[in-house]
Amino acid sequence: MDKDDVQLIHSTLSGDDEAFGTLVQRYQKSVHALAWRKIGDFHYAEEITQDTFLQAYEKLSTLKNRNQFAGWLYVITNNLCTDWLRRKKPAMQPLGDASVTAIDKLTYERYVLEQREREVTEHRREVVKRLLDKLPESERTVVTLYYLGEMTTKEIGKFLGVSANTITSRLRRARERLQTSDERLINETLGGWQLSNNLYENIMREVADINPVSPPTGKPLLPWMALSTATVLVVLLLGVSHQYLARFQRPYSFEAQSEPTIEIIEAAVILETDAKPAIRNQIGRAATPNKNNSVGSQISEDLEAPNASEDFATLFAADATPEVTRFTLSNGIRVVNLHVENSTDVIILSYLPLGLATDGKAKAYWSHLINHLTFQTMEPIDYKTGSAETLADNIRLEFIGNTDNWTRGLERHARWLSELPFSAEGLAEARPNALRQFDYIEENLATHKLAYAAWNQVFRHGETDIRMRSGVQSAQLSELQAYRDRHLVQADRVLLCVTGGIDPEILKETMEKQLGVINLTEKTLPHPTVPPEIAKDQNATWDINVTHYMETYAVPHSKDADYPALYIAGALLSLAFMQDTQLKALTGGAFCNLDLITPEGTYLQINVSLKPDADIGKVKQRIGQLINRLKQPKNNAQVAMAAPFFAMQFRAPLDVKRVMQQQPVGVSETMVLGNIGLQWGMREYQHGDALSQLASAFVNVSAADVANVVNRYLTEDRRMTLVLTPRAVE
Repeated sequence: MDKDDVQLIHSTLSGDDEAFGTLVQRYQKSVHALAWRKIGDFHYAEEITQDTFLQAYEKLSTLKNRNQFAGWLYVITNNLCTDWLRRKKPAMQPLGDASVTAIDKLTYERYVLEQREREVTEHRREVVKRLLDKLPESERTVVTLYYLGEMTTKEIGKFLGVSANTITSRLRRARERLQTSDERLINETLGGWQLSNNLYENIMREVADINPVSPPTGKPLLPWMALSTATVLVVLLLGVSHQYLARFQRPYSFEAQSEPTIEIIEAAVILETDAKPAIRNQIGRAATPNKNNSVGSQISEDLEAPNASEDFATLFAADATPEVTRFTLSNGIRVVNLHVENSTDVIILSYLPLGLATDGKAKAYWSHLINHLTFQTMEPIDYKTGSAETLADNIRLEFIGNTDNWTRGLERHARWLSELPFSAEGLAEARPNALRQFDYIEENLATHKLAYAAWNQVFRHGETDIRMRSGVQSAQLSELQAYRDRHLVQADRVLLCVTGGIDPEILKETMEKQLGVINLTEKTLPHPTVPPEIAKDQNATWDINVTHYMETYAVPHSKDADYPALYIAGALLSLAFMQDTQLKALTGGAFCNLDLITPEGTYLQINVSLKPDADIGKVKQRIGQLINRLKQPKNNAQVAMAAPFFAMQFRAPLDVKRVMQQQPVGVSETMVLGNIGLQWGMREYQHGDALSQLASAFVNVSAADVANVVNRYLTEDRRMTLVLTPRAVE
């Protein structure tokens, strides 16, 4: 039986170079295909392929998550290609300059034949390169890896850090863009290229002379827990309370032109990097939480954090932190502006109050379908400059542009907020887009957002058979439009977050002219239809082929004195879940957040998708054990790290220059700004004028405070549970 990557890495680190040779043979075509796609030269791509494996061998001991070896190779290859392109491209010696002596060794006829063959080959390669250049970046990469790298869609997904379904969709769309004859030419040309016979031998000969880097020793870079760099960066860039990243993060970024859908993907952003002697804020691959680095189920209890705030403070330095200003338009629309001096980017986000946890009875997932339809009221649809996302308590609509076209972005938001009529054509496009996402969700056990919608139906509306797919399939255009008109754009419940280089005074004046004239009426979210004394332990079925488990605990909202300690408790639990080997073996992902917000209250929720045949009793037991650990102050040493970080996170946005100085792989400043604006806008939307109060309160939270709130709020008598199981096939 073939060994997997983790076994081969272990053998390599134990001194077995043949094991590394197996890794080379497994991935050399993939690496070469990517390098060729990046630099456009077949032979220099071989050199980069060799350098990639030599660097990987040398630094193999520094790879934190050995399950992500393929993605790590992708990062190394990308870096080497970038370095190669920065340097002056070496002059290539044309065959025509070959010496007369060399030519004399061939008969004239053979020389002419080889010249013609070479010219034909080069011509075909140039034609293929031009054909590939017609494709969007993401599709071009997939086609290259598929034909030149000879990879399956599953292997490409692992290499790029996305699902096999996404790769299949990109490959299908690429084929649709190409003529049949074009695809045949690409297949024949790329499939006919062969790596040099001595490439493997050269790599292994060089490997024999390399002294690998010793594994790191001593205290962790950041003394939070026994954390991987990946998990620390989840906290640094996004905050633990929101595990869901929309379009500002690879692979679901607004630069991914082949993803023209409104995403409801709930992948925590797990980033694996080569750590250097400073906090490294590299926004790189995204991976699902169950593939995060594991340190076992034992959580460190004795780590110190004396200077943690000094490390974090560099990310919130004053020189490039966006200047935050707030104002309200005459019709009640709230605006928060993150002004970034000299930036040419402009990102405009609308936060609207309807969400997955506030939908009406028997209308599960309608908010997401409304999101699709609202987004499509802007014509022509341009997915390069806009997208959207549906969360538990809000719908977010996005425009991504610059200082030249930002007023068109405001026009787009004005159309979204003006409640223009939906069209039958729009529904015909939106419905299948929404339905297709269920396949991805089931395949990747990414049911956490769907669970919000199900929880809402069970605990707020008394439903016990939740129809997700069938609800989307049966919703009528007139019903959806009437539902949107009653609930979506509410007076005093709309927030716009604008991030970028527009002067605040110009922004305010222009927004008033374009958005302040919209008539917003008093509306309410769908009311609950069950009495508050509903049984606290519920079971329900749904038309999703995944078993899901939720625990919810009613907690005070952000203006209460207990909220900061609860927020940190939720963050620590989420990190513990992501690291715990027992939970990882049983689940597709486990999260803990305080983002389940309804008109009736706020809930700390624990959200777990189960692998097939997983023992739900063991899942419940392990969650209880991890909660109980926090009930003892001695187990909460990491609070000393978390408290000052969250205080700074709620006080000011991240420093743009500091993040960019870490040289994130494949990430533009636009993407960084998008992430910063997205998260700050979410805080403004959920906490409003309580932000400064929270920032001050976080500073004073202690390990004892966290233990206190866990003991008082996360108790068995306060716990509500929901088990969602697939409905029997009818």
